[in-house]
Amino acid sequence: MESPSPSPLSGITLHGRVILGNRVGGDGSVSVYSGHDMVADQLVRVTLLEPDLVADPAAVHAFLGRAQTLAALDAPNLVRVLGDGRDGGHVYMVTERTRGETLSEVLGGGDQGLRYSPQVALSIVADILAALREAHDEGLVHGGPTPDDVILDDEGGVTVTGFRLVGAEELTPRTDVHAVGVLLNTLMTGSLRAEEGVSLRPSAVVPGLPPDLDMLVANATEPNPRFRPRDAGQYLTLVEQVLRSLPGLDDGGDSTQPIPVVGAGTADEPSEHASTGTGDGSAEERPARWRRVPLLVAAGVLVLALFAAGWALVPEETAELPDLAGFSPEMAEVELAALELDLSFTYADTYSDDIEPGEVAGTEPAAGTELEGGESVLLSLSVGPQHVEVPDVVGGTENDARNLLREAGFTDVEVVQEHSAEETPGTVLSSTPETGEDGDREEPVTLHVSEGVIVPNLIGMGQTEASEALVGLGLTVSVVEAPSDTVAAGGVSGQDPEPGAILPEEGAVTITVSTGPEETEEEPEEAPAESGSEDGSENGSEGDAEGGSEDGGGQEGPGNACSGESWNPRTVYDEGDRVNFGGRVYEARWWIQGIPPSVGGEWGAWADQGPC
Repeated sequence: MESPSPSPLSGITLHGRVILGNRVGGDGSVSVYSGHDMVADQLVRVTLLEPDLVADPAAVHAFLGRAQTLAALDAPNLVRVLGDGRDGGHVYMVTERTRGETLSEVLGGGDQGLRYSPQVALSIVADILAALREAHDEGLVHGGPTPDDVILDDEGGVTVTGFRLVGAEELTPRTDVHAVGVLLNTLMTGSLRAEEGVSLRPSAVVPGLPPDLDMLVANATEPNPRFRPRDAGQYLTLVEQVLRSLPGLDDGGDSTQPIPVVGAGTADEPSEHASTGTGDGSAEERPARWRRVPLLVAAGVLVLALFAAGWALVPEETAELPDLAGFSPEMAEVELAALELDLSFTYADTYSDDIEPGEVAGTEPAAGTELEGGESVLLSLSVGPQHVEVPDVVGGTENDARNLLREAGFTDVEVVQEHSAEETPGTVLSSTPETGEDGDREEPVTLHVSEGVIVPNLIGMGQTEASEALVGLGLTVSVVEAPSDTVAAGGVSGQDPEPGAILPEEGAVTITVSTGPEETEEEPEEAPAESGSEDGSENGSEGDAEGGSEDGGGQEGPGNACSGESWNPRTVYDEGDRVNFGGRVYEARWWIQGIPPSVGGEWGAWADQGPC
């Protein structure tokens, strides 16, 4: 672990909440700082994207996307993410500060440090794999945990930190499995050095270790990724099997031993030289920690041998199609590429009651099929269940009903007008299927709406033509202007409500008129030195007036028409993108997906621009 060092950024405050302290780590793409959350009054860690990468939208997307995925994980052995975002030129993630010592510190920093008994080593690795399993299940790869990324506390807790936030696109769960295999070798041998391109065997350093341990480490550190366990969950199963097959620990002894070790028989005996982690070698100051008492089950050796034999018998030119259900499309592609069979893949949508929308619901051929080089694999992506509950739209406007139905997954909506003496025109009287019933998303939902004026499609019309059409129907018109790359200047580029909506007589329609493509501002020429301060003062005042509304918080002017895009949970929004939601306009502060605009607070990704 790197020592704290001063930094020019020390002392700055992010979003008026977190003060940066000293720089305590980094990998070239990010820097890690100590920090203090002044609102929660707690110590934190802040990971900052390096300035040269902040200018790269792809890097910012990757950083914030992985930070948000990590924040959504609920695993006791993973570092907890408290917030993320962008403040000016700083893109950041805030995590809790985990107390304890890293494995590097506990083991003494290298080949002259300590090692663990096999039982304790396997217990620590099992906790690491349990945390990584949660990440892998969500399509998130760590990038290869090192001894600096694993923190042990005095109460037996194991916490995994150090997730790579950029540059992890080409990594797979097997990358993490390899790193954990190296960690297991380190824990049992005390050696932080691992030779590249070979399978590790801890008995080469500590003679007499059981063959099961050699096999467990060798399979995980196999140079060819195809022959490693598929992910953390599969490797955890093997680790737990071997752990149960080993003799139990004597609770009276310490869990670490000095290097070198003559034979495996000493591995489970207490050591009079056991380290405290403080350098004085006092066993009394460090109780036996990170210990799990194993069950005595003898089947582990046979099961592990069968797994190893299965991997070894797979010929180089074929491979078994893994189960990709629940994988993101990106992780599924990476997993297929790791088979090194030059596979091609296509996508199709499918309904699924169990798989989240956007994730892989199944494959053709099915998981477990033996694949040969050059074959094609069809990845079916979930669009959610086919039958979903019809939302309550009765009593609302037809436009609101359409939005609610779209959010529920219904895209085919039909409208039937009916006379109603009680309800105002445009009010939804009933729906078919009815509220609360399960509707088939392949079938239309029919809205029965009180009679009124149907709003025509105005997109592409000229402003005058559109206004006359609306006035002729007895509707009122308001106009806003906005740039458009698709509609010529003077043409209607948007409207609210949308075509087909039903309004009462004299109902209001807002049309957005194109001003043509948005112009790119040119760099202003430097004013001559003798231009005088009067002009500069006037220009500065105009700039302040414009700049004062740039953030747009709480604006209620006509520029906030709800004619733009409605928020969609499956759409990826970039910084500056605007959506309407719940009758208000919101602007994305940074890259975001799946978080409703109504979710805000100090760490909110959306800036409320006011009603529309």
